[in-house]
Amino acid sequence: MTVAVGRTVRGRRGFTLVETMVAASIGVLVLAMVMASFISAQRMLHTAMAESELSLAMRELRDKLLFKASPDISGNHYSGLLSGMSLNESDVKGGTSVEMSGHTVGATLGNTADSSVRLLVWQVGDRKMLINERTPDKDSHVRWLWPGALALAEDCTVMSDILSYDARNLNGSNIYRLHFDIGLEADVNRLNGDKIVRWERVSVPVLGKIQPMKNAADKY
Repeated sequence: MTVAVGRTVRGRRGFTLVETMVAASIGVLVLAMVMASFISAQRMLHTAMAESELSLAMRELRDKLLFKASPDISGNHYSGLLSGMSLNESDVKGGTSVEMSGHTVGATLGNTADSSVRLLVWQVGDRKMLINERTPDKDSHVRWLWPGALALAEDCTVMSDILSYDARNLNGSNIYRLHFDIGLEADVNRLNGDKIVRWERVSVPVLGKIQPMKNAADKY
């Protein structure tokens, strides 16, 4: 009886060193591509989440500036810039702050009092944000205009970087509309390393002033 020893030995032979190295290299390349795709997808997800968070935070900030520049404190309900009157034009022209008088509603509608909003840029640590300096006990409510703890963009260093206005005359007298160009910055960056910033303009007509149908510079 003849046994095919040579064929049996060849059939059980494993991979050569070259084949093993080629297979390992291919495996490493595939794994690297999978990891790169996973990291890229994760960063894209973080970017999308940051942009959504910025959108919601900006909406919250805009609503508070317009309608509720201070939180409810001791049963008093405070208004925002949209209800403000008697604008302090000198501070606006100097670009230092925005101060307007308004009304405070207490526990009953008949319990009203005059109050004011004084909006300016405030720094906490290495971050800047907006605050209403006229908020009672403002240090305890300093985060009211800081939704999501998102800082102002680097270009919003001082109030003059944010604030602009429309006036009846070219010399800036009789201001009838305010503009706030606000940028909020996310805590994460884009894939290319750029900062994620959302900009919005909030325009506030000053009560008691006629709002012209076209630019003041074209009319006066």
